[in-house]
Amino acid sequence: MRRFVLAGVFIELALLIIGITWVHPVFGSNETAGATSASQDYRVFGKGSGNVVNVNLEPTETEQEIAQGVMYHVWTFNGTSPGPVIRVHLGDTIHFTLTNKSTIGMQHSIDFHAADTPWDKNYQPVNPGETKTFDWVAHFPGVFMYHCGVPPVLQHISNGMYGAIIVEPHQKLAPAREYVLVASEFYPGKQPINGVFEGDFNKMLAAEPKYVVFNGKADQYKDNPLVAKPGELIRLWVVDAGPTFTTAFHVIGAMFDHVYPDGNPTNVLNGVQTYSVPPGGGAMFELTIEEAGLYPFVTHAFAYTGLGSVGLLKVDPNAPAAPASYPMMADPFSAGVTAAGGGGGTPASPSASPTGASPSPSASPTGGGAACKPSGTELHVTASNLLFDTNCLAAPAGQPFTIVFENKDGGIPHNVSIYTDSSVSTPLFKGKLITGPDTVTYKVPALDAGTYYFQCDVHPATMNGTFVVA
Repeated sequence: MRRFVLAGVFIELALLIIGITWVHPVFGSNETAGATSASQDYRVFGKGSGNVVNVNLEPTETEQEIAQGVMYHVWTFNGTSPGPVIRVHLGDTIHFTLTNKSTIGMQHSIDFHAADTPWDKNYQPVNPGETKTFDWVAHFPGVFMYHCGVPPVLQHISNGMYGAIIVEPHQKLAPAREYVLVASEFYPGKQPINGVFEGDFNKMLAAEPKYVVFNGKADQYKDNPLVAKPGELIRLWVVDAGPTFTTAFHVIGAMFDHVYPDGNPTNVLNGVQTYSVPPGGGAMFELTIEEAGLYPFVTHAFAYTGLGSVGLLKVDPNAPAAPASYPMMADPFSAGVTAAGGGGGTPASPSASPTGASPSPSASPTGGGAACKPSGTELHVTASNLLFDTNCLAAPAGQPFTIVFENKDGGIPHNVSIYTDSSVSTPLFKGKLITGPDTVTYKVPALDAGTYYFQCDVHPATMNGTFVVA
Protein backbone atom coordinates (compact mmCIF):
# COMPACT_ATOMS: atom_id res chain seq x y z
CA MET A 1 0.00 0.00 0.00
CA ARG A 2 2.82 2.34 0.89
CA ARG A 3 4.41 1.79 -2.53
CA PHE A 4 1.14 2.77 -4.24
CA VAL A 5 0.96 6.01 -2.24
CA LEU A 6 4.57 6.93 -3.05
CA ALA A 7 4.02 6.13 -6.72
CA GLY A 8 0.98 8.38 -6.74
CA VAL A 9 2.96 11.26 -5.21
CA PHE A 10 5.74 10.92 -7.81
CA ILE A 11 3.20 10.87 -10.64
CA GLU A 12 1.52 14.06 -9.34
CA LEU A 13 4.88 15.82 -9.02
CA ALA A 14 5.83 14.77 -12.55
CA LEU A 15 2.54 16.05 -13.96
CA LEU A 16 2.92 19.34 -12.07
CA ILE A 17 6.43 19.88 -13.48
CA ILE A 18 5.29 19.02 -17.01
CA GLY A 19 2.27 21.35 -16.61
CA ILE A 20 4.43 24.27 -15.49
CA THR A 21 6.93 23.87 -18.33
CA TRP A 22 4.09 23.62 -20.84
CA VAL A 23 1.77 26.35 -19.55
CA HIS A 24 4.42 29.02 -18.81
CA PRO A 25 5.47 29.56 -22.43
CA VAL A 26 1.86 29.98 -23.46
CA PHE A 27 1.31 32.83 -21.02
CA GLY A 28 4.85 34.13 -21.15
CA SER A 29 4.65 34.63 -24.91
CA ASN A 30 1.78 37.10 -24.42
CA GLU A 31 3.42 39.25 -21.74
CA THR A 32 4.14 42.85 -22.66
CA ALA A 33 6.94 45.13 -21.66
CA GLY A 34 4.58 47.00 -19.37
CA ALA A 35 3.62 44.05 -17.21
CA THR A 36 4.63 44.77 -13.62
CA SER A 37 6.60 42.43 -11.40
CA ALA A 38 4.80 40.92 -8.45
CA SER A 39 7.80 41.92 -6.34
CA GLN A 40 6.71 45.57 -6.42
CA ASP A 41 5.73 47.02 -3.04
CA TYR A 42 2.07 47.89 -2.75
CA ARG A 43 3.02 50.33 0.03
CA VAL A 44 5.72 51.39 2.46
CA PHE A 45 5.41 52.12 6.16
CA GLY A 46 6.75 54.66 8.59
CA LYS A 47 8.95 57.59 7.72
CA GLY A 48 9.79 56.49 4.19
CA SER A 49 13.09 57.01 2.41
CA GLY A 50 13.97 60.36 3.94
CA ASN A 51 14.08 62.04 0.52
CA VAL A 52 12.29 65.41 0.79
CA VAL A 53 10.39 66.99 -2.10
CA ASN A 54 9.09 70.56 -1.88
CA VAL A 55 5.62 71.08 -3.36
CA ASN A 56 4.09 74.56 -3.40
CA LEU A 57 0.53 75.30 -4.48
CA GLU A 58 -1.14 78.71 -4.66
CA PRO A 59 -4.93 78.86 -4.84
CA THR A 60 -6.10 81.75 -6.95
CA GLU A 61 -8.92 82.66 -9.30
CA THR A 62 -8.52 83.54 -12.96
CA GLU A 63 -10.17 83.04 -16.36
CA GLN A 64 -9.67 80.08 -18.66
CA GLU A 65 -11.05 78.90 -21.97
CA ILE A 66 -12.94 75.68 -21.14
CA ALA A 67 -14.38 75.18 -24.66
CA GLN A 68 -13.84 76.90 -27.99
CA GLY A 69 -14.60 80.59 -27.35
CA VAL A 70 -16.00 79.95 -23.85
CA MET A 71 -14.24 81.82 -21.05
CA TYR A 72 -14.92 80.69 -17.47
CA HIS A 73 -14.05 82.14 -14.07
CA VAL A 74 -12.00 79.23 -12.72
CA TRP A 75 -10.83 78.66 -9.16
CA THR A 76 -7.39 77.12 -9.46
CA PHE A 77 -4.17 75.84 -8.01
CA ASN A 78 -1.27 77.82 -9.56
CA GLY A 79 -3.46 79.51 -12.16
CA THR A 80 -4.69 76.51 -14.16
CA SER A 81 -7.53 74.03 -13.98
CA PRO A 82 -6.51 71.27 -13.49
CA GLY A 83 -3.59 72.30 -11.31
CA PRO A 84 -0.07 71.15 -12.13
CA VAL A 85 0.64 67.43 -12.47
CA ILE A 86 2.84 66.50 -9.48
CA ARG A 87 5.30 63.57 -9.58
CA VAL A 88 7.00 62.12 -6.52
CA HIS A 89 8.34 58.67 -5.55
CA LEU A 90 7.19 56.04 -3.12
CA GLY A 91 8.64 56.84 0.31
CA ASP A 92 9.28 60.53 -0.43
CA THR A 93 8.48 63.09 2.24
CA ILE A 94 6.44 65.87 0.65
CA HIS A 95 7.12 69.20 2.32
CA PHE A 96 3.92 70.93 1.27
CA THR A 97 3.13 74.66 1.34
CA LEU A 98 -0.26 76.19 0.49
CA THR A 99 -0.29 79.98 0.07
CA ASN A 100 -3.80 81.30 -0.44
CA LYS A 101 -3.68 84.04 -3.06
CA SER A 102 -7.43 84.25 -3.56
CA THR A 103 -8.45 87.32 -5.53
CA ILE A 104 -12.03 87.23 -4.22
CA GLY A 105 -11.46 86.89 -0.48
CA MET A 106 -12.14 83.15 -0.40
CA GLN A 107 -10.82 80.45 1.91
CA HIS A 108 -9.14 77.46 0.23
CA SER A 109 -7.49 74.25 1.41
CA ILE A 110 -5.89 71.03 0.19
CA ASP A 111 -6.83 67.35 0.25
CA PHE A 112 -4.24 64.90 -1.12
CA HIS A 113 -5.83 61.50 -1.78
CA ALA A 114 -2.28 60.09 -1.77
CA ALA A 115 -1.55 61.21 1.80
CA ASP A 116 -1.97 59.74 5.27
CA THR A 117 -2.37 62.87 7.38
CA PRO A 118 -4.92 64.19 9.94
CA TRP A 119 -7.82 66.00 8.28
CA ASP A 120 -8.45 68.16 11.35
CA LYS A 121 -4.87 69.46 11.33
CA ASN A 122 -3.75 69.75 7.72
CA TYR A 123 -6.85 69.90 5.51
CA GLN A 124 -8.53 72.87 7.16
CA PRO A 125 -9.40 76.19 5.42
CA VAL A 126 -6.62 78.72 4.88
CA ASN A 127 -7.60 82.40 4.84
CA PRO A 128 -6.62 84.70 1.96
CA GLY A 129 -3.04 85.90 2.35
CA GLU A 130 -2.15 83.12 4.78
CA THR A 131 0.10 80.07 4.39
CA LYS A 132 -0.18 76.49 5.62
CA THR A 133 2.78 74.07 5.66
CA PHE A 134 2.94 70.40 6.62
CA ASP A 135 4.83 67.21 5.75
CA TRP A 136 3.49 63.85 4.64
CA VAL A 137 5.03 60.60 3.39
CA ALA A 138 3.95 58.96 0.11
CA HIS A 139 3.12 55.49 1.45
CA PHE A 140 1.31 54.15 -1.63
CA PRO A 141 2.34 54.20 -5.30
CA GLY A 142 -0.18 55.16 -7.96
CA VAL A 143 -2.08 58.11 -9.41
CA PHE A 144 -4.26 60.18 -7.11
CA MET A 145 -6.47 63.23 -7.04
CA TYR A 146 -5.77 66.37 -5.02
CA HIS A 147 -8.38 69.08 -4.52
CA CYS A 148 -9.65 71.93 -2.38
CA GLY A 149 -11.73 70.69 0.53
CA VAL A 150 -13.43 73.90 1.71
CA PRO A 151 -17.24 73.53 1.89
CA PRO A 152 -19.13 73.36 -0.30
CA VAL A 153 -16.52 71.03 -1.81
CA LEU A 154 -18.83 70.47 -4.78
CA GLN A 155 -18.49 74.13 -5.73
CA HIS A 156 -14.73 74.35 -5.29
CA ILE A 157 -14.09 71.23 -7.38
CA SER A 158 -16.67 72.14 -10.05
CA ASN A 159 -15.01 75.52 -10.47
CA GLY A 160 -11.61 73.95 -11.10
CA MET A 161 -9.73 73.24 -7.87
CA TYR A 162 -8.21 69.80 -8.50
CA GLY A 163 -5.23 68.06 -10.04
CA ALA A 164 -3.31 64.78 -10.31
CA ILE A 165 -0.36 63.54 -8.28
CA ILE A 166 1.65 60.50 -9.40
CA VAL A 167 3.61 58.48 -6.84
CA GLU A 168 6.07 56.37 -8.80
CA PRO A 169 6.87 52.89 -7.38
CA HIS A 170 10.20 51.66 -6.02
CA GLN A 171 10.96 49.54 -9.06
CA LYS A 172 11.20 51.68 -12.16
CA LEU A 173 8.34 51.11 -14.56
CA ALA A 174 9.09 49.92 -18.08
CA PRO A 175 10.01 52.79 -20.44
CA ALA A 176 6.87 54.20 -22.04
CA ARG A 177 5.35 57.28 -23.59
CA GLU A 178 3.27 58.73 -20.77
CA TYR A 179 0.33 61.10 -20.65
CA VAL A 180 -1.82 62.33 -17.74
CA LEU A 181 -5.56 62.89 -18.24
CA VAL A 182 -7.78 64.51 -15.61
CA ALA A 183 -11.50 64.19 -16.34
CA SER A 184 -13.89 66.75 -14.89
CA GLU A 185 -17.15 68.64 -15.35
CA PHE A 186 -17.99 72.35 -15.75
CA TYR A 187 -21.31 73.98 -14.91
CA PRO A 188 -21.45 77.52 -16.40
CA GLY A 189 -24.46 79.76 -15.88
CA LYS A 190 -26.89 80.76 -18.61
CA GLN A 191 -25.17 83.97 -19.69
CA PRO A 192 -21.61 85.32 -19.51
CA ILE A 193 -20.88 88.46 -17.55
CA ASN A 194 -18.55 90.78 -19.44
CA GLY A 195 -17.66 87.81 -21.64
CA VAL A 196 -16.90 85.38 -18.80
CA PHE A 197 -19.11 82.61 -17.39
CA GLU A 198 -19.49 81.96 -13.68
CA GLY A 199 -20.26 78.54 -12.21
CA ASP A 200 -23.92 77.77 -11.47
CA PHE A 201 -24.17 76.07 -8.07
CA ASN A 202 -27.73 74.89 -8.68
CA LYS A 203 -26.61 73.06 -11.83
CA MET A 204 -23.78 71.52 -9.83
CA LEU A 205 -26.28 70.25 -7.26
CA ALA A 206 -28.53 68.92 -10.02
CA ALA A 207 -25.57 67.26 -11.80
CA GLU A 208 -26.33 69.03 -15.08
CA PRO A 209 -22.92 69.82 -16.63
CA LYS A 210 -22.52 71.79 -19.84
CA TYR A 211 -19.04 70.36 -20.44
CA VAL A 212 -17.34 67.08 -19.48
CA VAL A 213 -13.67 67.40 -20.39
CA PHE A 214 -10.13 66.10 -20.20
CA ASN A 215 -7.52 68.46 -18.73
CA GLY A 216 -9.70 71.52 -18.42
CA LYS A 217 -10.95 72.09 -21.97
CA ALA A 218 -13.54 70.35 -24.13
CA ASP A 219 -12.17 68.30 -27.04
CA GLN A 220 -8.73 69.94 -26.91
CA TYR A 221 -6.94 66.76 -28.02
CA LYS A 222 -9.05 66.39 -31.18
CA ASP A 223 -7.20 69.24 -32.88
CA ASN A 224 -3.96 68.50 -31.00
CA PRO A 225 -3.73 64.71 -30.71
CA LEU A 226 -1.49 62.92 -28.25
CA VAL A 227 1.14 61.15 -30.35
CA ALA A 228 2.90 57.78 -30.13
CA LYS A 229 4.88 55.46 -32.40
CA PRO A 230 3.58 52.11 -33.66
CA GLY A 231 4.50 49.31 -31.25
CA GLU A 232 5.46 51.75 -28.51
CA LEU A 233 4.27 51.15 -24.95
CA ILE A 234 1.78 53.91 -24.05
CA ARG A 235 1.05 54.62 -20.39
CA LEU A 236 -1.97 56.77 -19.53
CA TRP A 237 -2.45 58.01 -15.98
CA VAL A 238 -6.16 58.89 -15.61
CA VAL A 239 -7.82 60.70 -12.71
CA ASP A 240 -11.53 61.45 -12.46
CA ALA A 241 -11.88 64.72 -10.57
CA GLY A 242 -15.67 64.63 -11.01
CA PRO A 243 -17.11 66.00 -8.95
CA THR A 244 -20.03 63.72 -9.86
CA PHE A 245 -19.67 61.50 -12.92
CA THR A 246 -17.65 58.33 -13.51
CA THR A 247 -15.28 58.16 -16.48
CA ALA A 248 -15.75 54.91 -18.43
CA PHE A 249 -12.34 55.18 -20.08
CA HIS A 250 -12.01 53.53 -23.49
CA VAL A 251 -9.74 53.82 -26.53
CA ILE A 252 -11.64 53.17 -29.75
CA GLY A 253 -9.78 50.66 -31.92
CA ALA A 254 -7.50 49.37 -29.16
CA MET A 255 -7.42 47.21 -26.05
CA PHE A 256 -5.63 47.84 -22.81
CA ASP A 257 -2.92 45.27 -22.17
CA HIS A 258 -3.01 46.15 -18.48
CA VAL A 259 -5.07 48.36 -16.19
CA TYR A 260 -3.89 49.16 -12.66
CA PRO A 261 -6.70 50.49 -10.41
CA ASP A 262 -5.50 53.60 -8.58
CA GLY A 263 -2.22 53.18 -10.48
CA ASN A 264 -0.84 50.74 -7.91
CA PRO A 265 1.44 48.34 -9.82
CA THR A 266 0.32 45.39 -7.71
CA ASN A 267 -3.33 45.86 -8.82
CA VAL A 268 -3.12 44.45 -12.34
CA LEU A 269 -5.96 43.61 -14.73
CA ASN A 270 -5.16 42.12 -18.14
CA GLY A 271 -6.87 42.49 -21.52
CA VAL A 272 -9.39 45.22 -20.63
CA GLN A 273 -11.73 46.97 -23.10
CA THR A 274 -13.18 49.70 -20.83
CA TYR A 275 -12.43 50.56 -17.24
CA SER A 276 -14.50 52.90 -15.07
CA VAL A 277 -12.67 55.45 -12.95
CA PRO A 278 -14.94 56.84 -10.19
CA PRO A 279 -15.01 60.46 -9.02
CA GLY A 280 -12.01 60.88 -6.74
CA GLY A 281 -10.30 57.81 -8.20
CA GLY A 282 -7.56 57.04 -10.69
CA ALA A 283 -6.02 54.27 -12.77
CA MET A 284 -2.94 53.55 -14.85
CA PHE A 285 -3.61 52.20 -18.35
CA GLU A 286 -1.00 50.50 -20.57
CA LEU A 287 -1.49 49.66 -24.23
CA THR A 288 0.55 49.05 -27.35
CA ILE A 289 -0.86 49.94 -30.79
CA GLU A 290 0.86 48.30 -33.76
CA GLU A 291 -0.86 50.00 -36.70
CA ALA A 292 -0.51 53.71 -37.54
CA GLY A 293 -3.72 55.74 -37.44
CA LEU A 294 -6.07 57.71 -35.21
CA TYR A 295 -7.50 56.14 -32.06
CA PRO A 296 -10.08 58.22 -30.13
CA PHE A 297 -10.09 58.07 -26.33
CA VAL A 298 -13.44 58.77 -24.69
CA THR A 299 -15.68 58.23 -21.75
CA HIS A 300 -17.92 55.40 -22.92
CA ALA A 301 -20.84 57.01 -21.05
CA PHE A 302 -22.06 58.47 -24.31
CA ALA A 303 -24.57 60.90 -22.84
CA TYR A 304 -21.48 62.87 -21.78
CA THR A 305 -18.97 62.01 -24.50
CA GLY A 306 -20.37 64.74 -26.76
CA LEU A 307 -19.95 67.34 -24.02
CA GLY A 308 -16.20 67.40 -24.59
CA SER A 309 -14.81 64.01 -23.55
CA VAL A 310 -13.17 63.06 -26.84
CA GLY A 311 -9.46 63.12 -27.66
CA LEU A 312 -7.23 61.43 -30.20
CA LEU A 313 -4.19 59.22 -29.95
CA LYS A 314 -2.26 59.64 -33.19
CA VAL A 315 -0.03 56.64 -33.83
CA ASP A 316 2.58 57.78 -36.33
CA PRO A 317 5.98 56.30 -37.23
CA ASN A 318 7.24 59.89 -37.58
CA ALA A 319 6.19 60.89 -34.06
CA PRO A 320 9.03 62.41 -32.02
CA ALA A 321 10.77 60.18 -29.50
CA ALA A 322 9.13 59.87 -26.10
CA PRO A 323 10.65 61.99 -23.33
CA ALA A 324 13.33 60.29 -21.28
CA SER A 325 11.77 61.72 -18.11
CA TYR A 326 8.82 63.83 -16.99
CA PRO A 327 8.74 67.01 -14.86
CA MET A 328 8.10 66.97 -11.13
CA MET A 329 5.58 69.80 -11.66
CA ALA A 330 4.07 69.53 -15.14
CA ASP A 331 1.71 71.57 -17.29
CA PRO A 332 -1.73 69.90 -17.29
CA PHE A 333 -2.63 71.07 -20.80
CA SER A 334 0.41 69.21 -22.19
CA ALA A 335 -0.97 66.11 -20.45
CA GLY A 336 1.96 66.19 -18.02
CA VAL A 337 4.72 66.23 -20.64
CA THR A 338 6.20 69.73 -20.27
CA ALA A 339 7.13 71.64 -17.14
CA ALA A 340 4.51 73.83 -15.48
CA GLY A 341 4.72 77.59 -15.92
CA GLY A 342 5.26 80.24 -13.29
CA GLY A 343 3.76 80.56 -9.83
CA GLY A 344 0.20 80.97 -8.72
CA GLY A 345 -1.89 83.63 -10.33
CA THR A 346 -0.53 83.15 -13.84
CA PRO A 347 -3.53 83.52 -16.15
CA ALA A 348 -4.55 80.40 -18.01
CA SER A 349 -5.54 82.41 -21.07
CA PRO A 350 -3.98 85.43 -22.77
CA SER A 351 -7.00 87.68 -22.46
CA ALA A 352 -9.61 88.34 -19.84
CA SER A 353 -12.44 87.68 -22.24
CA PRO A 354 -12.92 86.32 -25.78
CA THR A 355 -12.44 89.82 -27.13
CA GLY A 356 -9.41 90.52 -24.97
CA ALA A 357 -11.21 93.18 -22.94
CA SER A 358 -10.82 93.20 -19.18
CA PRO A 359 -14.04 93.00 -17.19
CA SER A 360 -15.06 96.33 -15.72
CA PRO A 361 -18.03 97.45 -13.68
CA SER A 362 -20.88 99.00 -15.60
CA ALA A 363 -22.54 102.09 -14.25
CA SER A 364 -25.75 101.12 -16.02
CA PRO A 365 -26.20 97.38 -16.17
CA THR A 366 -28.67 95.92 -18.61
CA GLY A 367 -32.17 96.62 -17.41
CA GLY A 368 -30.90 99.52 -15.30
CA GLY A 369 -32.37 102.37 -13.34
CA ALA A 370 -35.09 103.61 -15.64
CA ALA A 371 -37.39 100.72 -14.76
CA CYS A 372 -36.46 100.70 -11.06
CA LYS A 373 -38.63 102.67 -8.62
CA PRO A 374 -38.87 102.76 -4.82
CA SER A 375 -41.57 100.57 -3.26
CA GLY A 376 -40.78 101.02 0.42
CA THR A 377 -37.97 101.39 2.92
CA GLU A 378 -37.10 97.68 3.19
CA LEU A 379 -35.02 96.48 0.25
CA HIS A 380 -34.09 92.86 -0.46
CA VAL A 381 -31.16 91.47 -2.43
CA THR A 382 -29.71 87.94 -2.68
CA ALA A 383 -26.28 86.71 -3.76
CA SER A 384 -26.00 83.30 -5.44
CA ASN A 385 -23.35 81.86 -7.77
CA LEU A 386 -21.35 85.11 -7.51
CA LEU A 387 -24.27 87.15 -8.82
CA PHE A 388 -26.89 89.46 -7.31
CA ASP A 389 -30.50 88.52 -8.09
CA THR A 390 -31.11 92.07 -9.33
CA ASN A 391 -29.16 94.79 -11.09
CA CYS A 392 -31.33 97.61 -9.78
CA LEU A 393 -32.26 98.68 -6.26
CA ALA A 394 -34.39 101.70 -5.30
CA ALA A 395 -35.09 103.60 -2.07
CA PRO A 396 -37.15 106.72 -1.21
CA ALA A 397 -35.24 110.00 -1.03
CA GLY A 398 -34.66 111.63 2.34
CA GLN A 399 -35.64 108.56 4.41
CA PRO A 400 -33.48 105.98 6.22
CA PHE A 401 -33.96 102.48 4.83
CA THR A 402 -32.79 98.92 5.32
CA ILE A 403 -31.27 96.35 2.96
CA VAL A 404 -31.92 92.73 3.84
CA PHE A 405 -29.01 90.92 2.21
CA GLU A 406 -28.97 87.11 1.90
CA ASN A 407 -25.69 85.47 0.86
CA LYS A 408 -26.38 81.95 -0.46
CA ASP A 409 -22.80 81.30 -1.60
CA GLY A 410 -21.44 78.91 0.99
CA GLY A 411 -17.93 79.78 2.14
CA ILE A 412 -17.79 82.93 0.00
CA PRO A 413 -17.78 86.47 1.41
CA HIS A 414 -20.04 89.16 -0.09
CA ASN A 415 -21.39 92.56 0.89
CA VAL A 416 -23.47 95.42 -0.53
CA SER A 417 -21.95 98.90 -0.77
CA ILE A 418 -23.33 102.06 -2.36
CA TYR A 419 -21.20 104.61 -4.24
CA THR A 420 -21.87 107.83 -6.09
CA ASP A 421 -20.86 106.19 -9.39
CA SER A 422 -19.01 103.24 -10.89
CA SER A 423 -15.61 104.81 -10.21
CA VAL A 424 -16.29 103.78 -6.56
CA SER A 425 -14.18 106.72 -5.42
CA THR A 426 -16.86 108.14 -3.09
CA PRO A 427 -18.72 105.66 -0.88
CA LEU A 428 -22.18 106.52 0.45
CA PHE A 429 -22.55 103.31 2.44
CA LYS A 430 -20.29 100.29 2.92
CA GLY A 431 -21.92 97.09 4.15
CA LYS A 432 -19.97 94.61 6.26
CA LEU A 433 -18.85 91.37 4.65
CA ILE A 434 -20.75 88.19 5.48
CA THR A 435 -19.69 84.67 4.49
CA GLY A 436 -22.48 82.51 3.15
CA PRO A 437 -24.82 81.03 3.88
CA ASP A 438 -25.87 83.97 6.05
CA THR A 439 -28.21 86.97 6.14
CA VAL A 440 -27.67 90.50 7.39
CA THR A 441 -29.85 93.60 7.60
CA TYR A 442 -28.02 96.82 6.76
CA LYS A 443 -29.35 100.12 8.15
CA VAL A 444 -28.64 102.87 5.64
CA PRO A 445 -29.01 106.60 6.45
CA ALA A 446 -31.17 108.82 4.26
CA LEU A 447 -29.76 109.68 0.82
CA ASP A 448 -30.49 112.57 -1.50
CA ALA A 449 -32.35 111.88 -4.73
CA GLY A 450 -30.11 110.64 -7.51
CA THR A 451 -28.89 107.65 -9.48
CA TYR A 452 -26.02 105.87 -7.81
CA TYR A 453 -24.12 102.57 -8.03
CA PHE A 454 -23.98 99.48 -5.81
CA GLN A 455 -21.62 96.52 -5.79
CA CYS A 456 -20.10 93.70 -3.82
CA ASP A 457 -16.65 94.99 -2.86
CA VAL A 458 -15.13 91.50 -3.12
CA HIS A 459 -16.58 90.66 -6.56
CA PRO A 460 -17.23 94.01 -8.25
CA ALA A 461 -16.78 92.74 -11.81
CA THR A 462 -19.78 90.42 -11.64
CA MET A 463 -21.87 91.79 -8.76
CA ASN A 464 -22.96 95.36 -9.40
CA GLY A 465 -25.96 97.48 -10.40
CA THR A 466 -27.79 100.79 -10.38
CA PHE A 467 -29.07 102.28 -7.13
CA VAL A 468 -31.96 104.72 -7.59
CA VAL A 469 -33.03 107.18 -4.86
CA ALA A 470 -36.24 109.03 -5.76
